[in-house]
Amino acid sequence: MKFASFLCCVVFTATTLLAQTKDIGAPMGRLVDIGGRKLHLYCTGSGTPSVVLEAGAGAFAIDWSLVQPEVARTNRVCSYDRAGSGWSDPSNAVETPATVVLDLHTALQAAGEKPPYVMVGASMGGIYVRVYRIRYPTEVTGMVLVDPAYEERLFTISEGKPVTIASLTADQVRSTIPPGPETIPKRLPQTGSPFDRLPRHLYELRVKLETRLIASIPSLVPYDVVVASAEGQRAALAKLHQLSAAQEHPLGDLPLIVLTRGMDSSQELKDAHAALARQSGNSRHMVVAGAGHEIHLFEPPAAILAIRDVLDAVRNGKGLTAR
Repeated sequence: MKFASFLCCVVFTATTLLAQTKDIGAPMGRLVDIGGRKLHLYCTGSGTPSVVLEAGAGAFAIDWSLVQPEVARTNRVCSYDRAGSGWSDPSNAVETPATVVLDLHTALQAAGEKPPYVMVGASMGGIYVRVYRIRYPTEVTGMVLVDPAYEERLFTISEGKPVTIASLTADQVRSTIPPGPETIPKRLPQTGSPFDRLPRHLYELRVKLETRLIASIPSLVPYDVVVASAEGQRAALAKLHQLSAAQEHPLGDLPLIVLTRGMDSSQELKDAHAALARQSGNSRHMVVAGAGHEIHLFEPPAAILAIRDVLDAVRNGKGLTAR
């Protein structure tokens, strides 16, 4: 059971962000104008279909550095930083699955990247890529979910009991939020394993990126921002739940691989991810032994193989076979 914070991804103004941080150097990729602000988009390689990498909450394009070069040997592949993260400009909007998906779609279009895409989502990124397919169904031709968040395992407390966020109405979610601003405790950037598996210079840069991101978040968040964040998350999770409840295979026969961490795991998590895999009639679920939550850092070959297998299934029009 995982209790979700409604403030995992609040975005603030550029003035606040830049005033509290140090220079992080030139971006790995290009800064793409999406209408008065820019997102950092890092695309390498060539070959279709293109692969789009979506990081987890609080993560960066740099987190895919052990995976992207290998995928780029055969296919076009893009990672990116969400608004206010990494080298991307902040937005004045609260980050929700809907705003994330719109930003990504706009950036890919503006950069001249061509769908359809194989979408790869890690952790909360798994929610984002599934919402992307709902919004732009013809643009997604395959999917890999890396230890993904799942609407059936994201809970909050309502009337003293744990309930899934997806099962609540907008009014019910609002009733769970105390009046007044919410205090956001400061934390240190993540260091050590598995992030230190990145090359040293990228590891040190990642610490700077996260330090910069943490510094941009104010200690008090206004009530209306908390409510907007909560409703944005609830609406996306509820939509995903409704689709899975209404159809045996809401993803049709979309080639889909779901990876589950083997370390610090549970049978409940494995069963949930197996159920998520069954949302497609052409899928595979795999538990990656020796990998923690960031499978793409703990065991990058597992993520690379999953991406290649989905690419092969897309190109050849064949079903995914067990490994």
